[in-house]
Amino acid sequence: MRRLLLFVLVPAVVVGLVAAFAPTSDTTYSCGWWPPQLQREYLALGNSLGYGVGASDPATKGYVPLFHDLLESKDRWHRPLLLNNLSIPGATSTSLIAQQLPAALAELEARNGDWWHFNDVTVVTVDIGGNDFFTVVGPCAGGFTPACQAAVAAMFATFSANFDYILGELRTAAGPDTPIIVMTYYNALVNPGCPYYPLASLGNIVLEGYPYPYLPLGANDLIRSIAAAHDAEVAELVPGGVFPALLGPSNLQPDCLHANDSGYAIIADAFADAYED
Repeated sequence: MRRLLLFVLVPAVVVGLVAAFAPTSDTTYSCGWWPPQLQREYLALGNSLGYGVGASDPATKGYVPLFHDLLESKDRWHRPLLLNNLSIPGATSTSLIAQQLPAALAELEARNGDWWHFNDVTVVTVDIGGNDFFTVVGPCAGGFTPACQAAVAAMFATFSANFDYILGELRTAAGPDTPIIVMTYYNALVNPGCPYYPLASLGNIVLEGYPYPYLPLGANDLIRSIAAAHDAEVAELVPGGVFPALLGPSNLQPDCLHANDSGYAIIADAFADAYED
């Protein structure tokens, strides 16, 4: 009878193990010893910064893979951590809701909503807003005119509503204990090679506000306040809300938008500091 049971049970166990550790066609994830279904995950949403545009190798030198490496290195059990980067170059707060948020929510509900907590999404990062903010460069090329003020006010209203919705949905799906980290924005116009370099001072005003002319709160203030409302941490790139930012001209590409390798390393460190907090 024992031999018969062995003949029945051993093949079943082997088949179960093969199924559990079989390769998967899902290429979103990084690889590790354990199959993806049993690994923890870092979920990133964002625009071209999250994608790593401007880095010498976006797959390894962008802030998302750098932060992922930092997270893995700090794990006392040396467990692998999947990276699921949904970031899309050119994304705005509006397009993120349509293109990235549904996949992010599905992932959070599948992993954090099941009984197996070893496969949870353990951290979520969001960088969005840079392309929203850049839309006012044209209307504000002549200074902080009434037309510029109207463009900034309209952009702020759209971004605030979108960002509040994004973080609200992510917090509900992730649960109260999953870290969600967002970032404030450096002024990408300060590189002298940027064609919009003459507007660098206006970039400071749009991002951090100025009592005069009539912009008491900037875009980064909106990010901070909305993040606080959803218990999200902030990777602070403009400490104290006062320029200069952590990224200066030498850390930026001359394209008026992106960081270089040194800039992405600074951003990754800011996310690591926020995670530690």
